[in-house]
Amino acid sequence: MPNLPPAGTTPQEFFERFIPDAFKANPLPEDAKQIDVTIGIRLDGDGGGEWRYQLKNGELAVSKGSTEDAAFTLVQSVADWRGALWEGRGGAFGRQSQSLFQPGAGGGAASPAAGGMSPAALQQLQALKGLIRMVVTGGDGGDWSVGFKLGAGPIPDPPTTTVTIAAADADAMERGELDPMQAFMSGRIQIAGDMTLLMQMQAIQMQAQAMAAAQKKA
Repeated sequence: MPNLPPAGTTPQEFFERFIPDAFKANPLPEDAKQIDVTIGIRLDGDGGGEWRYQLKNGELAVSKGSTEDAAFTLVQSVADWRGALWEGRGGAFGRQSQSLFQPGAGGGAASPAAGGMSPAALQQLQALKGLIRMVVTGGDGGDWSVGFKLGAGPIPDPPTTTVTIAAADADAMERGELDPMQAFMSGRIQIAGDMTLLMQMQAIQMQAQAMAAAQKKA
């Protein structure tokens, strides 16, 4: 897994130099080279911007510009992006977010959707429309959030679905000490907006994971 660049790295340097170089050093496995998808990154705030990553035939091309045609777009403030990568913010979800930007860490190259996903599953996810926002409260450095937009088009404002969880509960789930369903039923996970969108995304991800596990056993 490549080391992150220094904390003072600008978003432009990170997305236009570090990610492509790290991808070249950690190419996709053969069974993932058939994926054809465009991923967007939008950072709001000082030094932010929009970047597009086109993943096709195992190659990654990056360009700066509108992400409206991207199949999936990660949306975050510059402060929260830095917080996850270099400041340990966001708890368990911050660490998951960090892995998305580290090719070779298991999250895919600059791709919150491509890691472990089949082309069919990516098509199903792309057919969904909306923005899911994850908010982690009470962690070191204050509240932290990240958004994940499904499908092409403008970024919804406000988010379609907002999921809120305390940092301590997120860490407990990561350790296997808190069952997600129990956390939801007890109100420790709060969902506002369109719950159907979240359930649809989770169903597709679970189906993809089950198929991948079956293929490994075959």
